[in-house]
Amino acid sequence: MDVNGTRFHLLLGEADWRSCAVEPEGGAPGVDPEGGAEAGGGEPYVAWDEGRLALTLWPRVFQFKAPPGPLLDPSARRGAGRDRFGNWYWIDDDERRVLVSSSGSERTTTFWRLQDPSDAGAPPAGSFRARVAPPAPQVEGLRGLAVTGHHYLVVGTSAPPGLLVFDLHAGGPPEQLLWPAPFAPFDMAPAPDGGLWILDRDNRAMWGLDCHLKVLRRDPPAVVAQLDDFQNRDGTARVPPRQRVPIAPVLLAAVKDPIAIEALADGTVLILDRQPDGARPSSAVHRYRHDAALGAPQFLDVMGEHAEPGAPVPFELLAHDFAVAGGRLYAASRTGLQAFAFELAIDGDAWKLVPSADYFPMRFFGAKALVAGADRPFYDFSDGFIDLVAQPRARYRGAAVVTTRILDGKEPGCVWHRLLLDAAIPGAASVEVWSRASDERADLVDDRLAWSREPPLAIRPEGPELPFVPRLSPCADGPGDGTWEVLFQRARGRWCQLRLRLTGDGTTTPAMRALRAYYPRFSYLANYLPAAYREDPESASFLDRFLALFEGFFTSIEDRMAAAQLLLDVRSAPPDALDWLAGFFGVALDPAWDDARRRLFIKHAMDFFRWRGTIRGLRMALDLAIARCPSERIFADRAPTRHDGVRVIEKFRTRRTPGVVLGDVTDLEGIRALSITDRWKPEQGGKALVEAWRATLAAGDPTASPTSFPIRRPLDATAATWTAFCRRALGFVPSATDADRRLWQDFLERAYVTPAALTQAWGASATYTGFSQVPVPSALPPDGAALGDWYRFEGVLAVRRTAHRFVVALPVPPSDTGNAPDYQERLRLAERLVALEKPAHTVFEVKFYWVMFRIGDARLAIDTHIHQGSRAPELLGPMVLGERYLAESYLAPRPPQDAADRRVLGRDPIRG
Repeated sequence: MDVNGTRFHLLLGEADWRSCAVEPEGGAPGVDPEGGAEAGGGEPYVAWDEGRLALTLWPRVFQFKAPPGPLLDPSARRGAGRDRFGNWYWIDDDERRVLVSSSGSERTTTFWRLQDPSDAGAPPAGSFRARVAPPAPQVEGLRGLAVTGHHYLVVGTSAPPGLLVFDLHAGGPPEQLLWPAPFAPFDMAPAPDGGLWILDRDNRAMWGLDCHLKVLRRDPPAVVAQLDDFQNRDGTARVPPRQRVPIAPVLLAAVKDPIAIEALADGTVLILDRQPDGARPSSAVHRYRHDAALGAPQFLDVMGEHAEPGAPVPFELLAHDFAVAGGRLYAASRTGLQAFAFELAIDGDAWKLVPSADYFPMRFFGAKALVAGADRPFYDFSDGFIDLVAQPRARYRGAAVVTTRILDGKEPGCVWHRLLLDAAIPGAASVEVWSRASDERADLVDDRLAWSREPPLAIRPEGPELPFVPRLSPCADGPGDGTWEVLFQRARGRWCQLRLRLTGDGTTTPAMRALRAYYPRFSYLANYLPAAYREDPESASFLDRFLALFEGFFTSIEDRMAAAQLLLDVRSAPPDALDWLAGFFGVALDPAWDDARRRLFIKHAMDFFRWRGTIRGLRMALDLAIARCPSERIFADRAPTRHDGVRVIEKFRTRRTPGVVLGDVTDLEGIRALSITDRWKPEQGGKALVEAWRATLAAGDPTASPTSFPIRRPLDATAATWTAFCRRALGFVPSATDADRRLWQDFLERAYVTPAALTQAWGASATYTGFSQVPVPSALPPDGAALGDWYRFEGVLAVRRTAHRFVVALPVPPSDTGNAPDYQERLRLAERLVALEKPAHTVFEVKFYWVMFRIGDARLAIDTHIHQGSRAPELLGPMVLGERYLAESYLAPRPPQDAADRRVLGRDPIRG
């Protein structure tokens, strides 16, 4: 509703537009009100475009007219495959060589040939190999080829029947797997789990292999306990042993001429049947789950519903080959000039092929294979393989009429105001609007009223009339894209019905996403002008419509004024107003932030500024900028946890407490045990400290009998023991050196002011005329004030070296481990944010920590959570110089020894 109380009926989405076609009383689409509808020939009139979320004219597929000549024969097919590095392999025309097109050099060479197996390449110098080369496989007739997910190149052989397996990691000669007759491989398809499916055209069968190239068998029959003459001693029923399932292929009895095979991600298999029905010129696709057929076969001539009507010959689609990529099935026609695409609609065991009108030409198709690689279709061209790419040859039905359902104006004599259409209408297309209205609904149901044509639609330069609503048009700044408007001329009555006539030139179509029909009209004539202007009905009608043009202009402005509060609410403000909202706080939002992150910051800006410069404020800023899915939890008033979030560790707190206890798991000292005993104090005297030190050394070396306690780190084998003793007995590790002399003298001068006071406190041994003469103690001072001053000075040093310093520890979730570029990007972002938000006098360091258990670093339920073991491959990446750290990566072996999830020829046995 706008500011004048005018409402609108809305058509938005597929369900609303579909209701126009099925509403029994709304008229049937395809009926031209001028009586000039084209003959549809049974094809639909309109279609719903899922990509643009819009209603369009029915699309038609562009058919390339084939010149006279021979058609492709499936026997000319050669297997082909693509490895993970983009190299292509296929069988040559003579069926005696395997060729390879390298992605690096883009040259085609012989990968392997029957006559000379040494062409596979000699092993590199320095590697282990047999003194005598193994004999080359004696085979004839290479048929069928595929590259599995574990990087095996598998080639079928007809004599003797079997397979040749090449390890693309390890290289070297192939391993031959012999097959029991009858076996005649024709086509192969890699399975998603690393296995393989083999099609035997001659015997109408298929074989399934797992990732270790072992034959898949069907499940054995269920074992049922039974009673017989021989019983168990305890009286229970005897369970017979499980039956062994013999190795056998899956027989394709329902397939007349299988010529191609493809594997799907759900473990099912598609089989292309060349022409199952001799009277129907169409190939069909069967779906199997091992030996069980799923659903009815899908014929490819369903593409005929997108064919040009009135063609001289009926549509036929006899396929030469097919491939599955990106959720689509691509079928190459036997003419070799064009491929057709079908959407795979799979719901459990139910499935069907939904034809697509996209045009896929094939230029100089060599007829070897149509192959899927990197989730895209490819076909052989000249001496290699190229992408199968859709070309912009859109074809559409010429015209159609869409009739809406009957719309209710809520009151008798309702004057319908205007129609707004969010649509893309190119120059060669058009949308005509027709309307009829009555106070009696039966007049529209029984079709007793004539249609009235409205003026042509006009595009609104200012966009949608709805205040602060983003564009709803189906294209992004395409031709004729925007909100179109027309003022109803004579639509008066409670009930109203609209018809939209869509036309195009066969290559373009209108695309309508949303329709809004406004009612009732707010009349400037009735509300603002004297009654004298309404005395003549004809002139009053004209004046009312004329003033409605201005009403539409001013109402849009008034609507924006009335809805101004939407701009001040972060939940409803349009995206382009967020920067303006942030300006109230003097903040420039990061352009890299998404819309949700911006709204979350503005909503909690007061919380953010209230905590700015504190540890909690730093956590807020980092979580907001780095978190994958920021939420309200970032700004919640809750106690901080160290489970798996951002951690800020103040250095001064690590003087006596290990950093790992405070959350810094990168602290190399790790967790240490602390005895709950009283620490030494200067009031106890130096003798007590020496005796405790002597007892500590005697525990490890009974002959040790030191006469003093060193206050500087020893250079002998007792260094580690001394450090542990200092932490336990003193609470700190003494660190004063001669380099701290000036700090030591300043400390004494502030404590005693004059040298005389120092001499009086320290005794006769302190005969200094100035503080500059006092050296830093190198041995334990005598009891009294000197010993206490040294003890307190060491505490001052510990504070000085850790004050105003902190560490920011960023979590590395297991899902992100190994992504070095992402590490560096997050590190730079965190450093920039902390530099902006920290107090000016502080110094910081940013580190990463693993959200996982590490012995000596993590505490149960405090520092981390249970997840995969630390040996999981995704948690430990290979060591890369300049990117990885010791103990967080491994020295990766070179291929093929780095393959832990597959068998390697020459290292592991492979038996089918």
